[in-house]
Amino acid sequence: MALTEKKFNLGMTSREYIDQIKVNKDPFLDIYRAIEVPSQVQAFFNGLTEPLRMAVFTADWCGDALSTTPALLRLAEGTDRLSVQVFNRDQELELTNTFLPENRAGTVPVFVVLDSSMGEVARFIETASELVPAIDAMDDVVAQELDGDNSPTTGTASRGKRTAFRVAHAREWGEVILREFGQLVADGLALPPGGRPMVGGTKWPP
Repeated sequence: MALTEKKFNLGMTSREYIDQIKVNKDPFLDIYRAIEVPSQVQAFFNGLTEPLRMAVFTADWCGDALSTTPALLRLAEGTDRLSVQVFNRDQELELTNTFLPENRAGTVPVFVVLDSSMGEVARFIETASELVPAIDAMDDVVAQELDGDNSPTTGTASRGKRTAFRVAHAREWGEVILREFGQLVADGLALPPGGRPMVGGTKWPP
């Protein structure tokens, strides 16, 4: 299975994706509205001599997708140099996994940046690597707030607190995500086509 131009064009627009979100729609919109694209990142994409495409494989139930997807959709909204098509990862698992190492099969979200010939420029996996300490700190804060509560509702409460934390930190986390993503794309474009794609985002041990 390959991401052809025909397949790419079958994805959803940003608006179509947002309209069909079933889980975390309000938090998604809160984060989307809070994002401020760093001027240097916006200028980089606006200045591209060749337009790029971005295939987004995401899932509305995923915490990392909740932080990362709205940030990258906001970036694309502000430039005509980056066209976006969004896919429901759960319906495109096989295709999504072609962009992941075997030990990371099933990871979500995945963002694939392509040139006008559908050649891969960059892959951004899950979220910004720089955010990992902040995400770990979020987990510690949530655990302290629940303070060993093992009631049946703890799982729901934990997810709710994590979601609220992501919304509260949307602007600062979005800036980190967008700066790292912009640098990844710049690095990918600097490589010869045979040396692409540049791969970034979170990393797991092999």
